[in-house]
This record gives sequence, structure tokens and C-alpha cells, in this order.
Amino acid sequence: MPNPPSPAGQRTTRRISWDIIRVVALLSVMLGHITHQSRIQHPELAGYPFSVDAQYGASILLVVSAYFVCASLRKGKPGRWLWKKVARLLPAYFVAVVLTYVVMRFAAAWFNRQNLPDAPPWYEPSVVDLFANLAMIQSWSTDFQWLDGSYWTLPVQIMAFTAAALLWPRRWRTDFVVVAVIWALIVGPLLIRFVVFQPLDTPDWAVTMIFGLGLHRVHSFAIGIAVWLWAKGRLRHWHLALLLVATVAAQDLNMYPLHYALPVDAARVPSIVGFAVMLLALCAAAKGPDWDLPWLRRLTPVISWLAGISYGVYLVHQELGYILARVLLGAGATGWERLPIVLVAAVLAGWLLTVLVERPVHRRLAGFREVKAPSPALKEQVEAPPAGTSPVSVGGPT
Repeated sequence: MPNPPSPAGQRTTRRISWDIIRVVALLSVMLGHITHQSRIQHPELAGYPFSVDAQYGASILLVVSAYFVCASLRKGKPGRWLWKKVARLLPAYFVAVVLTYVVMRFAAAWFNRQNLPDAPPWYEPSVVDLFANLAMIQSWSTDFQWLDGSYWTLPVQIMAFTAAALLWPRRWRTDFVVVAVIWALIVGPLLIRFVVFQPLDTPDWAVTMIFGLGLHRVHSFAIGIAVWLWAKGRLRHWHLALLLVATVAAQDLNMYPLHYALPVDAARVPSIVGFAVMLLALCAAAKGPDWDLPWLRRLTPVISWLAGISYGVYLVHQELGYILARVLLGAGATGWERLPIVLVAAVLAGWLLTVLVERPVHRRLAGFREVKAPSPALKEQVEAPPAGTSPVSVGGPT
């Protein structure tokens, strides 16, 4: 999610288009969790003025992350690059996990004594849950509980970044091989889920493997790589179009849980439409001019600020937001009152996590001086393909 600052002396230009994509994705995640997911996990939290059930924001953030892996990994040594990524992601995550655990312990005990109507017991996490979340192994056993549902992106990202750093220096990394890997990442998990195994009788060990390794999410990284190749003129338009269609289909199929049949579910339509529209917007940001429109210039400082703290907000908005909403409900707040308070509180908490933990710890661990407001997306000069290579298509570049 977060991106490393540019090396000292490198001239960069912040692009509002990438900031907008990240902010829109983040807001969709927050609104979906606050207005929709909260009443599923805690029915007493219903009553918001609207419900956002389109689930695409976190997947789009993974696509953006994969795109900038390609943009940044080629600029330095893979080991150093990976360390900078870990140094930015994990410290803030660890602090968020411990904070969420402590608040959940006290809040659950308090809420369970109040006996509100239509309020099932709140889960009180154990020390085992704390260590499982710190180790990011929640998906590997049903004995472990997620302290916050948003944490699923962290192990997926760490595995993806590690794989990228290990595979990047290989001599076989030609455009043809990379595109073959992209197709394998999109199609392979679907073959495992729906051909090798049947959804109704997938063995438990296969379920653990699929979700533990994040195989149901790797298509988001694959399409991010494809968009980067296309933006650099190394992938033809028609080929990207096929990959986009395949990715949207993979997103739809992978949203359906294992152990169930696969019906046509109209409830998934908003999520898939939102995902497809955001992919097109991402392509426009990658290939086209920046969205430097007159009416957007007034909002640029706010949008850029939100984009810069998006990782911190993502880490603290869901479970802690549910707890705050429950406190407000006990105080008699309506859904119209709870919604803005929880949103503002999440932004403030994410900002504090960013300025007190993420940025200073990253500066110390990564060993370089960071600019005050690091850009989540940097405008890059288009480079020509390496000598001896050509776009991955018949007939050369378009």
C-alpha cells in the first residue's frame, strides 16, 4: 500500500489521479465496513442512512500496490527494496494489532454486561489471537480469530513483495515469461478452486492452502503488473483488454466462498461493477494525462493528505470503528450521527498512526531521510523496452 519516497535528488511530480484512486478505494472500504459489514457482525449497529455493499476497494489498493512494485523495484537492489517495504508496513501493523487487541478486550467485556436487545455477545479475543495476528497466520487455522477483518491484505502483500524481490533478478524475466505468469496467476487459482476441487466438497487442507497463500487474491497483483507493462508500451491494447476481462471474472468467482455451490448472485453485481470501473480508471491514470482539472485543484491538498495517510486509516477503521459505533449507540446516537463521527475518528486515528509510528519508524529502519509528505504515486518517465525485447503481442507495439 504505502510507497517508498524517491531517492534524494530525484525529481518527481505528484499525480492527483493516483491519489484520487487510492482515496476512492479507501472510502469505499470504510463505508462498506461501517454501513454494511458492521450490521452483519453486530446487528445492533444497523440504522445507518444508507448501506454500501460494493466490495472492491481493498482489491483495487492491491492492484495499485502491484503497479508500483514494478515502478519502484527496478530502481534499486531487490533486497534493499524489500526491506524498505517491510519497514513501512509492519511496524504500523504491529501497533495497530496490539491497540485493537487491548481495546477489544475491555470493550467486549463492557458491552456483554449491558445486554442490549438484539445484540449478540461480542467476541473477547485471547492471547492466542493476539500472537496469531502479529504473526499473520490467521488464515492457517480455525483456532485463530481475526482481530480486524481488514488485516487480510497484510500477509498477502508481504508474500507478494517477497516473491517479487526474489524473482526480479532472474535472467529469464522476459516480457513473454512475465505475461505467462500473469495469466497463470489469474487462471491458476480458478482451476484449483473449480476444476481440481469441487466447491461443495473441497477438503479442509485445500481451503487452508488457498486462503492461507492468498491464491484467491493474486489476480489483483497480476493485473497491476499487466497495466504497468501496457503503460510502458510493452503490452498491446487487445491483450490488456483480455486480461482485464479475465481479472474481473476472477474477482467475481473468487468472491464466492468455498464449500458452497456457485449460483448467479445479483448481490455481487455492485462489487464487480465497481471493481471494473476502478480498473478502467487505473488504466487511465497509468497511461493518460494527469487529472489536473480546475475543479479538482481546490481539493488537491485534502486528497493528497488522505492518500498519504491511507495505510494508517485502513489499519484502524474497521474493528475500532465498530467499537466506537457501539459506544455511540449506547449513548443514543442515531445512524446519521454515528456515521460522520466514526469516519472522522478513523481518519484522525489513521493520521496519528502515520505520523507517530509509520513514518518515523520507517525513516529510522530504512536509513534515509523521508520527505514530509511522501507521495503514494510518482509520475515516471516512460522508458523504452530493454534491448532485444518487444511488446508481448504479435505485431509489435501499438
